[in-house]
Amino acid sequence: MNTKKYNVIGVMSGTSCDGLDLALCSFWFSKNKWHYKLIHSKVIEYDNILKNKLIICSQLNAYDLKTLDLELGKFISKEIKKFIQNNNLKIDLVSSHGHTVFHDTKNRIHHQIGNPFMIYKTIKIPVVFNFREFDVILGGEGAPLVPTGEMKLFNSYDFCINIGGILNISSLKTKKIYGYDVCPANIILNHYSNKLNYDFDNNGELSKKGENIKELFYKLNKIEYYKKAKPKSLDIIYIKKNYFPLFKKIEPENILNTYINHMAYQVNQSIKRKNAKILITGGGALNNHFLEKLNYFNKLDTKYIVPNKKLIIFKEAIVFGFLGLLRFLNEKNVNKSVTGSDYSTSSGIILDNKMF
Repeated sequence: MNTKKYNVIGVMSGTSCDGLDLALCSFWFSKNKWHYKLIHSKVIEYDNILKNKLIICSQLNAYDLKTLDLELGKFISKEIKKFIQNNNLKIDLVSSHGHTVFHDTKNRIHHQIGNPFMIYKTIKIPVVFNFREFDVILGGEGAPLVPTGEMKLFNSYDFCINIGGILNISSLKTKKIYGYDVCPANIILNHYSNKLNYDFDNNGELSKKGENIKELFYKLNKIEYYKKAKPKSLDIIYIKKNYFPLFKKIEPENILNTYINHMAYQVNQSIKRKNAKILITGGGALNNHFLEKLNYFNKLDTKYIVPNKKLIIFKEAIVFGFLGLLRFLNEKNVNKSVTGSDYSTSSGIILDNKMF
């Protein structure tokens, strides 16, 4: 019997606003487990105008935000269409994460842009979108969502850590899987790299020039979020209110150095098991200075594993492609033990030709 394979494009736009990640994967279920193969992938950088709009999107009025929603949807549509044409493969599904504007779980407010109707209109392939809002309405954090996908695709590891705009962790070998946002990451690192006229801190070269300001390091670790029990998640408004004020009157190089130390310290505080095997992905995994500090604060003989560059960059897009497939197959893709919601769900909205 031939095993059914699904070709899915995962589309990811992260909070660090670096660009759009496209990952075309084949997924199939065989011998009681899911498998994947990354076939093609591409990073499309945003131009400065669109990038700056996305950075301030949470401050826009309703009309301007809707205009940006359509603009980003058009941009995503155009890039997916080119991606499909260039790869000449039958695509079963597009799974689009969208770009997060608000994530206020206390008031059950969550919103993402990157208009999916525009995407479907352009490519005429089923589109899955809006993975988080239903979980938030059910009382969950709506984040992180990747642990369910990681448990099925990357379960040879004890933990997975992704370092994008926000650094999050998933525990895959505990009785109940869990995951949460550990701390902000590239949202802060990129901001202060920009102050030095760089898009990001390449290999940690900028942060290495600075020094660890002990008073700032102490204040960062005293932020109330770290006392909060999981499940928990971060949003840009909370970060701007609680993190950025601490950096006033400090040189950017010193902020970068101190914050690298802070991130590495908080990751190791999150690991409670000796000899854990941890997969590290996301743009931050390319920051050698961060990796050095990660091992500096490592007191439990944790094995931090940095994979090949393709997986570093595209793991989130791969996993969201898979979460979209689970939704398409009506299988649960959000676990209540991770998000704290009332129910585990098959979450996401499907656009397909049955609607027209």
